[in-house]
Amino acid sequence: MSSLVSASSLQRLLAGIGLAAALVPAAQAQNLQDSQSPVLDRIRETGTITLGYRESALPFSFGDDNGKPAGYAVDLCLRVADAARQKLGLKDIKVRWLPLSPQNRVPAVVNGLVDLDCAPNTNTLERQKQVAFSVSHYVSTVRMLVRADSGIKSFDDLRGKTVVTSAGSTGDRHVRRLKAEYGYRDVYTKDHGESFLLLETGRAQAFVMDDVLLAGLRAKSKNPSLYVIVGPALSVEQNALMLSKSDPEWKRLVDQTLARTFTGPDAAALQKHWFQQPIGARGTNLALAPSAEVLQAWKHPSDVVTE
Repeated sequence: MSSLVSASSLQRLLAGIGLAAALVPAAQAQNLQDSQSPVLDRIRETGTITLGYRESALPFSFGDDNGKPAGYAVDLCLRVADAARQKLGLKDIKVRWLPLSPQNRVPAVVNGLVDLDCAPNTNTLERQKQVAFSVSHYVSTVRMLVRADSGIKSFDDLRGKTVVTSAGSTGDRHVRRLKAEYGYRDVYTKDHGESFLLLETGRAQAFVMDDVLLAGLRAKSKNPSLYVIVGPALSVEQNALMLSKSDPEWKRLVDQTLARTFTGPDAAALQKHWFQQPIGARGTNLALAPSAEVLQAWKHPSDVVTE
């Protein structure tokens, strides 16, 4: 799956939410020969950037009604693609999309299969041993989704029940860590859509994951009123784009592009479109206003971990 992004085409891609393409000031553009960036060298030689995305991580990264990549993190990556196009002096840039899962995303970045992973990746110290992260683009908390009539309010209510999460996610480590203490059965699926299916069909009684992703899955379900997000915040998650840790010049361009977006008016427009308005043919609406933590992350862009 691929597409061409030029200055005019990027504006058309984002026109539906009233956003203009982010421009890289000429004063900040360095001569490519003066930098050491394998990613930018590859983009210049091929005219192509490869971006990873999720198929069911609404509203950050998902397949839209036509199966094309869409979402908040996808829009951010399109801005980075255009920044790379301008830095390299290319007339246009071809975007190749590669669907990834929580399990294979890190290997895909480490092995250079994608130049940037456009998803709600949680920046952790453990993952930093293998990959790098952009400045945070959102902040969420890990909680659990249950049926509204289940009577489950906290982890104390999970004894003898089945808890599901997606393998390789941040929910994964919490479910494993708390299993012995609370005496539940644990199940791990390949992606968020499959995890929700187990909850929906009664094969699991709780789904542990980032609250924003849980809100997205609930909103797009057949009957959102059947589900509620409950329990304590197990951790605060700094969500970021993921990229190679061996290419600091590429990370610099990514971070500069995101920082310009977050410190300008476009951040609020992106939030409103993806988190507070109907999305797609079904009109999925998370109805989530930005938290104080999100606003702080935008005001002071940083890649610092808050574990």
